[in-house]
Amino acid sequence: MTGPVSKPGGSPPATSEIAELRAEVAALRERLAALTGAGPRFAEVYPAFEDRFRGSTADVRARLSVHLPRVLAAVTPGAAGPRVLDAGPGRGEWLALLAEAGVAAAGADDHAGMVELLRAQGLDVAHADAAAHLATLAPGSLDAVTAFHVVEHLDTDAVLGLFGAARRALRPGGVLLAETPNPTNLVMGACNFHLDPTHRTPVPPARLEFLAGAAGFTGIEIVPLHPKEDLDLSGLRLPGVSAEASAAVALALQKGLFGPQDYAVVGTAPG
Repeated sequence: MTGPVSKPGGSPPATSEIAELRAEVAALRERLAALTGAGPRFAEVYPAFEDRFRGSTADVRARLSVHLPRVLAAVTPGAAGPRVLDAGPGRGEWLALLAEAGVAAAGADDHAGMVELLRAQGLDVAHADAAAHLATLAPGSLDAVTAFHVVEHLDTDAVLGLFGAARRALRPGGVLLAETPNPTNLVMGACNFHLDPTHRTPVPPARLEFLAGAAGFTGIEIVPLHPKEDLDLSGLRLPGVSAEASAAVALALQKGLFGPQDYAVVGTAPG
């Protein structure tokens, strides 16, 4: 950005100079929106986009409920204050599930509109970048940090920053759980992932596993989630091909086309 910000001697800039600076800022914002594929207008309609493509609240609650036993097992009984921090809580399904289970939890989201909607539901959500918010918490003050469909919106350094901040805020034995679309499902990796223009690139499971380890987590596990059940190919038989070969082809097709649409990386904060 060019242009003076003050007159010689410390006097404020002229009106024409302020207008020029504002025009430059607006131009930079337009260029940034073009580069990221989404701009302020899309941010305004993002809640409606979530409603259409993420699935109904009931469906999302059912999908997320599979994680409850693992997180509940990590929560310190009787501990005061929020013990779980959910990064990017979306429409709040996970925070609501935790509240119903009696777990004190909070969220952090940098989308003002979503934060407003969540607070209207009575949920405890900070309007802040999740990694920055985690950095404000006392070390070892959390039992679990969760992030559902967040890491695919971030670049690699930001993912490392989020995981590192989570590692610092978690007590020894605390749990990191991050769920993301599974690009080893070919339909997800080639098509459905790209429905959301705020997604950056698909995150292969091996990469997210490595990043969790690089951030200091141990006992890392990749958990496949949400296979499609539209079609069972186990009975596929190919003409002129042995039963064993047909079964191998069927298994590859089943995994590639109808296998897990999402996965989660789970790691433990060491002592």
